[in-house]
This record gives sequence, C-alpha cells and structure tokens, in this order.
Amino acid sequence: MGLITAAASPSADVCWMVGRAGTVLRSTDHQSWRRVNIPQAVDLLRITAMNAQTATVVAAGGRTFSTSDGGMTWVQP
Repeated sequence: MGLITAAASPSADVCWMVGRAGTVLRSTDHQSWRRVNIPQAVDLLRITAMNAQTATVVAAGGRTFSTSDGGMTWVQP
C-alpha cells in the first residue's frame, strides 16, 4: 500500500504517522487514530514530534509544516 512513510512516538502514549497526499495520523490512546489535516496535500517524508501537541512534518519538496496544538493549525516556518 505504501501510504505511511514515517512515524514518531515521543512517549509511550503518543504516536504520529505521516504519508502520501498530506496524510497525518495521531493517536494518544493506543487504540484509535485521528486524521489531522495539513494546509496542502503534499507527500510527507518525515515527522519529528515532541509530544501530543507539537510536531513538525517535512514534505517531499523540502517544505516544513509545524503544529503546537495537536494538528488543529499548522504554520510553515
């Protein structure tokens, strides 16, 4: 399938995953995943997460998007 390209788990309770076409998934309970929308449907290659609220994703073209509110809003630094 190849949808997920990278993941980060900054703690035992939190996991973020990214993939193609702007896919961002976040779990904080080990059982359910919430899809998080980013501003552009770009292929994502990497993610760095500090906790359940703060993460930075890197797109195939090198652009980065960061959130500090669990993915509700994203900024492009």
